[in-house]
Amino acid sequence: MREVVVIRGSQKRNRVPCPNCSAAAVFVTIEEAGQMSRLSARATYRLIETNEIHFAETPEGLTLICAATLLARG
Repeated sequence: MREVVVIRGSQKRNRVPCPNCSAAAVFVTIEEAGQMSRLSARATYRLIETNEIHFAETPEGLTLICAATLLARG
């Protein structure tokens, strides 16, 4: 069975190259990643620390998660 995740919000999402894998991906906030994966923010940061998911930081210091690697975890 395939799960479909819908990201709703006021901002338009564009696919951009992930700086880690170069895949065209949508980046989401830690909170959105938690909603998608049903993981806590702490668990999401652990996945970042163990290189299980890709992330990028904005110039303002906001951590964004590569949704492709988050969803690929199954």
